[in-house]
Amino acid sequence: MTQRKILLLTGGAYHDFPAMAASLEKLMVHDGFIVEATQDCHVLAGLSRGDFKAVVICTQGGELTPVEENGLIEFVKSGGALVGLHGAAASWKANRNYTDLLGTRFIGHGAPVEFLVEARDTTHQIMRHFKPFRITSELYQLETVGAPPHILAQANWLGKMQPVAYVKDYGPGRVFYLSPGHSVDDFSHPGWRQLFSRGLRWAVGMMEKPPLKVGVIGYGGAFNMGLQHLKEMQDAGLIVAAACDLDPARTEVAARDFPGIHTFTDYRQMLQKTDAELLTVILPHNLHAQVSIDVLQSGRHCIVEKPMAINSSQVQAMIAAADQAGKMLSVYHNRRWDGDFLAVEEMVRQRRAIGDVFRIETGSASFSPPGSWWRSIKEISGGMHFDWGAHMMFWALELMDGPIDWLVATAQKRVWTNVTNEDHMEAYVRFKNGTTLDFEMSTIGRVNKPRWRILGTRGAVLDHWNGSFELHTYDPTVKTESPVRIKYAASEGFRYYQNVADHLRLGDELAITARKAARVIHVLHTMDRAAASGQQEKVPDEE
Repeated sequence: MTQRKILLLTGGAYHDFPAMAASLEKLMVHDGFIVEATQDCHVLAGLSRGDFKAVVICTQGGELTPVEENGLIEFVKSGGALVGLHGAAASWKANRNYTDLLGTRFIGHGAPVEFLVEARDTTHQIMRHFKPFRITSELYQLETVGAPPHILAQANWLGKMQPVAYVKDYGPGRVFYLSPGHSVDDFSHPGWRQLFSRGLRWAVGMMEKPPLKVGVIGYGGAFNMGLQHLKEMQDAGLIVAAACDLDPARTEVAARDFPGIHTFTDYRQMLQKTDAELLTVILPHNLHAQVSIDVLQSGRHCIVEKPMAINSSQVQAMIAAADQAGKMLSVYHNRRWDGDFLAVEEMVRQRRAIGDVFRIETGSASFSPPGSWWRSIKEISGGMHFDWGAHMMFWALELMDGPIDWLVATAQKRVWTNVTNEDHMEAYVRFKNGTTLDFEMSTIGRVNKPRWRILGTRGAVLDHWNGSFELHTYDPTVKTESPVRIKYAASEGFRYYQNVADHLRLGDELAITARKAARVIHVLHTMDRAAASGQQEKVPDEE
């Protein structure tokens, strides 16, 4: 574990360094590092004698003694890593050897402003699948000192591109610098966190792993999901190796779609023979649990189509199998990146435009016969709320804070007697902080519900499924006559497999964890129990 030990050095003026140190330490511990935090620069004097792999500098101003400066220089010259954040370029400016090491020196900045961070080099492992992002922070103007660094990301300031993130070698040592970082708000930005985490891992020598070989179990013709999954895996830089389907005609299609692929008609035989390291399960819902457990127990990573399974005991067994095998288990909630949800999430979660959310109403209603056999038989599908409802419950839980206290639910069977799924289900979910969720799914609802009605302490969101939503905000000093309309963002479902690839190859945080997806199933299954009992029911695994 000594190779993972990090020294975090903070301190100076103009910033809340205690809060920043606590936030940075939490981020690094979450990424698996051991962190020792200090505001004492004298620790640099003996840096090479310790067992640190890197020093993260988040400071401002000051001057190093010759012994302290030399200790830092020798540490990096000997193969250590320096990660500089924001004010590191405005620190110890009189120490020429330090500024040569860092590669830039601060010369000025304007007031905090929103700016766009763009890629300059997308080939570096830190920039793999990089998505440009906007952040509100101080944008430093920097001058180069010594050998020019290799700029990875940049932003425009008065017509000139300024470095936002860069790397450089210093003998056998490595340097990574990230310019934004004026406050803890910066540290919570997903784009900033990705650059920081990747930059630190690169600096300590954690290199990108080779692409994994992948395959699918299930290549049916319905929706061509097998083709979609393999194409998205391939586009994310993974190597398509295998496909399995009970129907030989479908494996022939897979072989034509992906020449050279190995095909199987029995997934157990596939597990014995394939060299695929990651398999995605695309089968009827009632088969998800057992097949996924078999994949995990064969020593492979596993992805399963949504819904994860059809009851709480199944998802708990799946998670236990993944933990025991030490392998990744994820669920294909690619609609987490649907454009409508991304736009709502930005307003509600990231910008907090309506304040603290205290109530969400969501659902979907239509008056139409249920779908194909596996989607309309409850023993196979889990119920009518396990299909599209799994997406909507996932979205709702992403927007709500805190654990669930209890829920009540009703189920009605009134029209579609040729299938065993419910016709209509609704639930009232109460969270321990007092917030509430009203959830409804119906195949006998002739009038649809709004996609979203979200109430907050400073406004509301209302979405009627028509390409944009209404944002109502409250300002006691301004009388508003009409809401602002916010267009849906572009959908980016391809980011699911990009994230999986970056998690397995680069160590990025997994966006759709097994436990996050299991929570959806716990709620949906508890709806069944509550509808049967007519009582409040507790949701499993809620803290």
